[in-house]
Amino acid sequence: MKNQSAALLITLLTAGSVSAGTFTPKTYIKQALDSSPAMKVAEQAYTLARETYRSALADAALPAFKFSAAETLYGDDNTGWETGEDRVSSSLSASWNLYDSASSPLSRVRSARLTHEYARLTLLIARQTQSLSALDKFYALYSAQQKVVAARSNLASREKQYNDTNEQFQSGTRSRIELTQSEGDKLSSELSLAQAEFGERKALMAFNELINAEPDEAQAVVIDTNAVSIKLPLPKEDLDRALEGNLKFRLQKVSLERTRLTGRNAIMADYPRFRLDADWAKTSLPLFGSGRWTDNQSYGLAASVSYSFGFFGAQKHYDLLGQKASIRSAELDLEDARRALKTDVLTAQKNIELLVKSRQLLDFQVKAQKDTMDNLMGEFSLGGASSLQLDNSQTKLLDASNSQISAVNDLDLALAGYRVLLGERIWE
Repeated sequence: MKNQSAALLITLLTAGSVSAGTFTPKTYIKQALDSSPAMKVAEQAYTLARETYRSALADAALPAFKFSAAETLYGDDNTGWETGEDRVSSSLSASWNLYDSASSPLSRVRSARLTHEYARLTLLIARQTQSLSALDKFYALYSAQQKVVAARSNLASREKQYNDTNEQFQSGTRSRIELTQSEGDKLSSELSLAQAEFGERKALMAFNELINAEPDEAQAVVIDTNAVSIKLPLPKEDLDRALEGNLKFRLQKVSLERTRLTGRNAIMADYPRFRLDADWAKTSLPLFGSGRWTDNQSYGLAASVSYSFGFFGAQKHYDLLGQKASIRSAELDLEDARRALKTDVLTAQKNIELLVKSRQLLDFQVKAQKDTMDNLMGEFSLGGASSLQLDNSQTKLLDASNSQISAVNDLDLALAGYRVLLGERIWE
């Protein structure tokens, strides 16, 4: 296909087959969402909005019934404490607003629907936010664990260098200064490893906190970087997809519709208000098996017009101007958000392109530095290369390895952020 969607262009770290107790980004996000108290609160808020919508829908679209019954137990004309059907008054009535120029049933249904949609989008945004937070914690732990591996490899190399230097010092081919420098390099690598392990410990505790696990519970995280397939440049059509699917932009559009509806109702209330109502009522219900249902019924269809114009309409005029200004302000906010979203999408595309190139360069540098260090280690063991050359090579390899790890994190998180801009559900 010529124009593939970003969902096909970008496949973030697919699950694959992993052992029990090993997390992938997708499985970690799921557990983080399931364990989050904030998500449970957001879900309850949505449930409340959904049920409120159903109630409002029924209230606006269906007639309202009312039943009442009363019995005079004691009075000046009934001084005896007794009951009887001749002392019971009862009624059943129904009312139904068919039309209201300021707040019609259809308008109330639409308002309830918009409120429900607003709550639904709010819940989806909360899931997106929690998912991004989980990804941050996931990649922080992945990065910390990989940096520990790199630090251990660096320490092993420093120890080998020190042992070789010591042997060569004993044989007289290396000076004491070189031996002292090699020992210092080894101690520095031990410190680097301790710092990396401390960083891993902190990342692990933050990782476990999000899934409600014990702070020191060991966790394994894996990513499949080969599953990331990016066709550059990213399609221009993604800009339209973002304008259509971005959750925060959709939420703002719903908010604008609510403002328009509220403003329209308020404006219509400033004009003469016309209502059309139907009603039905029955009194003296046959509660005790006496009387007939068809007796004592009344029904009707009533139309009314009302107009409160204040002091010669001055208040109405200013209220009308205020409502129009409120609607216009919301429209300008949406237009501003549209422009900002376009900029964010285009910026994210360029950032991803830069990160891809940066990662390719770092992959090359790590491979080149490994080859260089292996050659220098061989020469050093034979007394050829200097300790300074080897030290520089080891430092460059460690720096390049750490930068490569960060590049993996940065690219994958940038891809997740890009999917959020497009409105995709990164937790699925």
